[in-house]
Order: sequence, then structure tokens, then C-alpha cells
Amino acid sequence: MHIKVNHKTVEIFSGARVADVLRKYSTITWTQVQKGSKMVFDGHGHEVGLDGELGEGAQLYIKRVPRAEPRS
Repeated sequence: MHIKVNHKTVEIFSGARVADVLRKYSTITWTQVQKGSKMVFDGHGHEVGLDGELGEGAQLYIKRVPRAEPRS
């Protein structure tokens, strides 16, 4: 099946989860998502979990998590 991640098509096995696609897309991005510095969103802008199911043609977007500003 074909999944788009940040506009790049990733070919992955049927039944793959978000985590599977991220690992194939980029090990660096996968590590950043695991550490919490980036988050994964679907094509509608909703955050998705790493165990989320995907279907043919799904779109994912990886976005940097804004840093919290220090409190004074």
C-alpha cells in the first residue's frame, strides 16, 4: 500500500501502522517522534498515535513540537 508522509510516497505492507511507516520513511524522524520533539498528524490535521491503523492513500504530516516558553 502507498502512504504519503510529508508529500513523499512510502510503499509499505498492507496492515501497517503509523510506527511502521515512520520507520521506513526516516530513522531520524522516527527517533524524533519517539523522543517527543515531533508529532504525527493525519491529512485533516488531527494528531495520530503510533499504533494507528492506515489505509491505502493515507496522508501523514510530521511537525515539530513547539518548545514551551520558560515561566517567569
